[in-house]
Amino acid sequence: MWLWTNLRTDISMSEDNEEDLDVFVVALDEDGNEIEDTHDPLAHLNVDAEGRLDLTYTDDLYRRMEYDKGDRFAIYKLMAYFREDVVRGGKIFCAGAGALGNEVLKNFALLGVGELWFADFDDIDASNLAKSVLFRPTDIGRAKVDVAAERLAQMDPEIDLHPISADVRFGIGLGVFRRMDVLTSVVDSIDARVGFNRIAAALGKPWLDAGIGELSWRVSCWDPPGGPCFECTMDDTMRYQQHLPYAPSCAPMAEAIRDMQRQPTSPLAAAMSGALLAQEALKLLHDVRMEEPPPELTMPHGAQFYFGGGDPYLETQLRRPVDGCPGHDYWGEVLEVPEFKAATTTLRELLERAGEALGVAVQATSIRLGFDLIHEVYCHPCGHRAEYFSPARSRFVDLTCPQCGGEARPDYKRALRATERFADRPLAALGFPPLHIFLVYGGDGRIAIELTGDEEEVMGGR
Repeated sequence: MWLWTNLRTDISMSEDNEEDLDVFVVALDEDGNEIEDTHDPLAHLNVDAEGRLDLTYTDDLYRRMEYDKGDRFAIYKLMAYFREDVVRGGKIFCAGAGALGNEVLKNFALLGVGELWFADFDDIDASNLAKSVLFRPTDIGRAKVDVAAERLAQMDPEIDLHPISADVRFGIGLGVFRRMDVLTSVVDSIDARVGFNRIAAALGKPWLDAGIGELSWRVSCWDPPGGPCFECTMDDTMRYQQHLPYAPSCAPMAEAIRDMQRQPTSPLAAAMSGALLAQEALKLLHDVRMEEPPPELTMPHGAQFYFGGGDPYLETQLRRPVDGCPGHDYWGEVLEVPEFKAATTTLRELLERAGEALGVAVQATSIRLGFDLIHEVYCHPCGHRAEYFSPARSRFVDLTCPQCGGEARPDYKRALRATERFADRPLAALGFPPLHIFLVYGGDGRIAIELTGDEEEVMGGR
């Protein structure tokens, strides 16, 4: 055991003699013997032949004491554990580009993230202008992602932006998420969070989630591969509310909000939660891209940071994984098929390749979708029947009968087999996006197959 002691001259302490006081600090071992201090705190610094001191820190300290006023990111080089090469080479996906999404995307651009993908299917309306830092009155009616991309490009002309106007659950191939370093979500419904959680779980990736209210906000670090996921926190009430557009606690307010399709939030909550989510994303980026990330950047997997603004307080809620939770289904290794593309590969061809890999006949294979896929609509008043492929919960479903204008009834499928009458149609014609990954079952096994032939088109060779 080391004991520390102060040795001083035998002079009483006073303002008059304080300048004459000599103070020594030594380390003693258990026997009272002085321990020689051999540590040189300046050993890591170098002095050149002319006696000039090199103040550039070594790589193990993860920072450089250099400052170039012409470098917009120079200040970050002074941060102890910020690696510019890690951040500039990172790929981050953000689901949502509303009020909270604006804050998160803005922070990523200011931090210098190299490649930023983000998705939202909404257009800008007047109510967005009071909460969203990237939107202007002249933007009303335009897609949120398009406007956000324009503003972010002005902030950092070097950033590689990929705005996508689509539903993250159905409109983006899982191969896109698979190629991301960090997944983040700032969506505004339980159903969308469940969908994003299933995507992260299938690919074995942790993800960050944030949500805001009028005075409160939260940021969560979910880890479906090895810890708690979003669905581990869901009770029966949340499961009931899952398919509502918003789920506030007050029943009368909930009804009014559902009619307006609006959840009351503030830019103040968005700014605070957006800052914390961006910081945790930066930590996760270092954790993913570095073999030995700084120990100070430990990711708080399974933690929820909750801020209550009425009587202000901030707390950390630690969650635990729940046995039997459906949100932890990891699909395993992905079989990449370079010749498969959504526009040309048929359902039958996909199932045949899966059957070969699983060692079963194509008739024994099936794709379990995990959602209701509309494949046909039928109009009772006029008797018109037609093919129509769309996820049932997609916002863009249009059940209007093309013949009489009435409302048609949809027919669904939750699994696809080689016996479908549309088995020889291309996967894109059935509503599946490029670079998608399908989980195919056959016999006692299953396999994840990717349409890797779409990679160049979708990812741009990245």
